[in-house]
Amino acid sequence: MELTARANTIKHGQMEYRVIDDVPLLEWAAMTGLTPRQAQIMALEQEIIPHRYIRNFTALNLQDQLKLCQGMVLVCGCGGLGGVACNLLARAGIGFMRLLDGDAFAPSNLNRQWFSEVGQLGRYKAHVVREGILRINPFIEIEAFNIPLDESNGERLLHNMSLCVDALDNLKTRFVLAEMCRRMGISFVHGAVAGWWGQISTFLPESPFSLDNIFAGRRTRDPGEESLGVPGFTASLIGSLQAMETIRILAGKEPCYSGKLLYFDGESGQTTLMPLR
Repeated sequence: MELTARANTIKHGQMEYRVIDDVPLLEWAAMTGLTPRQAQIMALEQEIIPHRYIRNFTALNLQDQLKLCQGMVLVCGCGGLGGVACNLLARAGIGFMRLLDGDAFAPSNLNRQWFSEVGQLGRYKAHVVREGILRINPFIEIEAFNIPLDESNGERLLHNMSLCVDALDNLKTRFVLAEMCRRMGISFVHGAVAGWWGQISTFLPESPFSLDNIFAGRRTRDPGEESLGVPGFTASLIGSLQAMETIRILAGKEPCYSGKLLYFDGESGQTTLMPLR
């Protein structure tokens, strides 16, 4: 049966769209020998929208959604920031995600890490997040690596990626990752949190700025930051902004935080957007 015969027409807002539900699209993929991701890309190319994405419209249009489904993202860190970003990117329809985290879930993660559950304690974060994402969206292709990024494996792990989400918790690895992204022409969305505070900045490959404009010569976290802890709401806020920025860039929209640093002060509820110098 042709794909068009499996679609329905619905009205969303003032517009009518042809949509297809998960089950018939997955059945069509199996029948034609396509992967689920290939099937949803073909549907969008025929102006048939997977029903699960209809509430993305009209904030995004059909071509925007197609670009998301074709996008390839490395998420480096699958804990507080990374878990939030992964969840939202999966729901938005990012087509391919490569997850990287060398740690396993521990009890101290339960306060903030979205894929951390009592039954998953002791398991590698990257593998648990992969399983969770596939339950959210079976049309995503996803790879998981339970290894830390370093200079010996970074280029291999970044190969073919459209964008990198920095959800790390140490400065040394952040700088290694940022430099590799610049060298390979990959956009880099940085996020960090401590206590009630958080920040986000974007570094496009051609940007004259780098993490040094934020951290200067520092390569280790201030001990005072370590003592602040990481409440769930701070990680959720910054991780959500990282997901939004990633979606904007992959859809071809202007990034919000390129050449800028957004700083959130949860004690006062204020955000400050300042140019990098």
